[in-house]
Amino acid sequence: MTGQIADQFDAFLQRITLSDGEKSTALAQGRRLSQKIEERPEVRECFITGSMVRSTAIRKYSDVDIVAVIESRDRLAQSDPATLVSTFANILREIEPDAQVSENAIRVTHADGAVVDVLAAIHCGINGTADDVYRIPATSQEGWETYAPEEQNRRIREATELLGEDFKKLIRLCKWWSKTHGQPIASYEIELAAFETFRDEIPELPCAIVRLFNSIERSINIIPMKKPVLLESKELAEEAYSSQQSGDAQKSIELWGRLFGGQFTTVIA
Repeated sequence: MTGQIADQFDAFLQRITLSDGEKSTALAQGRRLSQKIEERPEVRECFITGSMVRSTAIRKYSDVDIVAVIESRDRLAQSDPATLVSTFANILREIEPDAQVSENAIRVTHADGAVVDVLAAIHCGINGTADDVYRIPATSQEGWETYAPEEQNRRIREATELLGEDFKKLIRLCKWWSKTHGQPIASYEIELAAFETFRDEIPELPCAIVRLFNSIERSINIIPMKKPVLLESKELAEEAYSSQQSGDAQKSIELWGRLFGGQFTTVIA
């Protein structure tokens, strides 16, 4: 990667990556809410997970994810998914009156704009990697999904130890792309695709983006109406990397700017 392109990626990543202070503030808000939720008799425990814990969060779009584990003996644990979400939302409104249902979670938006998503979960055992597994409402609330958050945390942690910080940088870049393009790919799917694609080594970021797009196209079942967004973006990334390889740094930067948005091209040298 030429110095000019590398500088552009570094500057862009600084813009979209949470500072240590921002992350600490967000996590502190999450811990305060977790402590209040744990006081409820229906709740066995709460813990924070998600991109804030894995350091793959991005500014503007990432929030704090709290898992509230329902007591197995409580009748709420026997509810259907939609009832669990609506009932738990009412419980949470006794703590945060403005809490709102957002898909399968309950969302709390603080005065400073920070967002916390609380997911009601029911513990259902241990998986083959000795990680706790939970049953959570599907996004549509029409069924259940299995959820093993610590397994995801461990995968990202181990991949980062092996591959270096570029692994998390790649995830943040692709999350930003997805969020600014109508989210054709869920954030957790981007993390899983990155983990599956780069097992032993990771190339420079422009090349890694191209490879990840190709991997996503092959391995993830994307909603048909959102598939063109992925294909168009993949072609744009391939052209940007090809321009870099041919020595046209300015064209490469312009094309990456079209992929990632105006913040990418704000500080062209």
